[in-house]
Amino acid sequence: MKYIDFFPYKNFRQEQESIIKKIEQSSEECKNTLLVAPNGSGKTIIALSALLPLAYEKDLKIIYTCRTHAQNTRIIKELTRISNFRKENGFNHKVSGISIRGRNEMCLNEMLLKLKLGPKESMSVCSDLRKNRNCKYYVNLIKKRDERDNPLLIDPKILDKPIDAEELINMCKDKHLCPYFLSKFLLSKMQIIICNYQWIFNPHIRENFLSFIEKDLQNCILVIDECHNLIDVATEINSKKLTPYSLRLCLGDLEMYRSPPLMQEFVELLTSHLNKKKLNIQYEQEIDPEVLLNQIIKKLQFSSLTEFTNFIKEIHDFSVSIHEERLANGEISRDHVGTFADFWLKWINSYILDNYFFCYNVRDTKKNRNISLEIVALDPREMVIPILKDVYTSVNLSGTVNPQVYNNLMGLKQSGKGYEEINGGSPFKKENIKVLITEGVDTRGVNRNPEMYKKMIFKIEEVIYSTPANTGIFCASYKILNSLLSSDISYLARKYNKKLFVEEPGLSASENALLVNDFKSMGSSPNQGAILLGVCGGRNSEGEDYPGNYMNSVIIAGFPYHLPTPRVKAKIAYYDIAFNGRGWDFAYLSPAVQRANQASGRPIRKIRDKGSIIFMDSRFKQKSKWISEWARKELQIIPDEASAISNVLYPFWNS
Repeated sequence: MKYIDFFPYKNFRQEQESIIKKIEQSSEECKNTLLVAPNGSGKTIIALSALLPLAYEKDLKIIYTCRTHAQNTRIIKELTRISNFRKENGFNHKVSGISIRGRNEMCLNEMLLKLKLGPKESMSVCSDLRKNRNCKYYVNLIKKRDERDNPLLIDPKILDKPIDAEELINMCKDKHLCPYFLSKFLLSKMQIIICNYQWIFNPHIRENFLSFIEKDLQNCILVIDECHNLIDVATEINSKKLTPYSLRLCLGDLEMYRSPPLMQEFVELLTSHLNKKKLNIQYEQEIDPEVLLNQIIKKLQFSSLTEFTNFIKEIHDFSVSIHEERLANGEISRDHVGTFADFWLKWINSYILDNYFFCYNVRDTKKNRNISLEIVALDPREMVIPILKDVYTSVNLSGTVNPQVYNNLMGLKQSGKGYEEINGGSPFKKENIKVLITEGVDTRGVNRNPEMYKKMIFKIEEVIYSTPANTGIFCASYKILNSLLSSDISYLARKYNKKLFVEEPGLSASENALLVNDFKSMGSSPNQGAILLGVCGGRNSEGEDYPGNYMNSVIIAGFPYHLPTPRVKAKIAYYDIAFNGRGWDFAYLSPAVQRANQASGRPIRKIRDKGSIIFMDSRFKQKSKWISEWARKELQIIPDEASAISNVLYPFWNS
């Protein structure tokens, strides 16, 4: 079989065929491949066409990892095209594939859904419900599975085409079956499995997942879509936190099951400590982990670290006994005590390591001030390299990632495999793209004053005046967003008959979806359009697409550096040592430009899209080499003069 047997379109786009051949070759040689190509290049169909022949030839599974459900659905659509293409052309091998979601997102059990648990706790509660036969959806599924006349559970044709998780959930709702475990039972029969990064990179999930697909990693091809997201995901998976709320739940279990008094005393000691600390910390405070550890050992009157470690192991054993007792009584079990013990075992094992940062973190909400005690992993390679070593081959895909940064932070060259970097050219017509950097705006802290925001409003007005329908404005932070609101950006909306939509922190997924859909709908309203005001790094600037008139122009308002918090400074210092003095570039500059690059690509998603991108901060001029290559080639610097922006944009949109 060849790639041409899986490519479902009549013609290849620019460079597609040559890139497919390169990926095919590097994957046959078991290399780690990084493809950097802008949206519209067809990265999904490139990867699938290149890898499917190898998967069939070597009997390998393709694990296609994505960040969002929308991306999962896009992969299924491409697989469906491939499947239909092969049927129409008389090929024997069907292309089977399935997209799966986490337990909480596929579960139909009312009791578990009401608890609103995290992934680890959900797994424990789900296990108890199944063992006690208290989940009707799972019981019904097992009955179906064991029926001899229906080995495929629901419909013998279920494997005839790739199936999306949403389709499977709806099918199971009608038949009162568990979609989560149905998807797991189908995994071994699927050539391609589309899932979140967690299924592979979270060790608590991976072992169980691999048992269901009936393959080890050595027999899997790993695709990492939007791979720039994995940098943060890998460190988040490897980090842990405790809060006063989690401690209260832990203490409740210890009291209910009459634990040794010292266990309760330890939890009470930590709760009191955190409640005092949150009164005196503004945002984040670094901890010397050894000092705090020694203070705890002294307070609890242990003679050594070994004695304290044994005590934590006893707490862990006690959590197991709680779980067993609850299970025997037919009760569900949330493992608060085990989570507490895991946190301290992690602390003990990592407190002397340079690649971890320890801190108190305080967050203010409208109602409360919340504090957490955190172990923060700094190096994603700890979670990523073992996976890259074991998989047959990996293909990493992104439209915006900096290859040098990604290669270093993922350890692609350190995994024991060869490395292939492929850079795809832009498929867009030059006359359909306008990329501007405006001079005269600088949003660093010392310049954030009413005069600067007034100047930004004038420049934003020129963009809105020139843009036919919808404009997106993604700010460097919520502070800048709120300052634009205070500077009466709503007046511009009224002046140009545009509806203003404002992204707010804390919106639920459904509330945000309604906001975005309403904004998009205004793109087709005659003589109107809308303005979306959001933030870089948010779900609307990274997880959403705005092709066509959904968003004609996008403004990146300010340079989206993160606040230089203690953890950011710790990462810079660690990366300086780990990557030969590149700490500031890798830990501070690159993530900021990555957020800007992601936001800048929102309006230009399809080959025929036309869009304008305005980087509204003069610092982008100094750091222009970090802007995505496809946009960098079209850059124009706009002087700080009245009408300079509209003189460029108005002819672009109205010629």
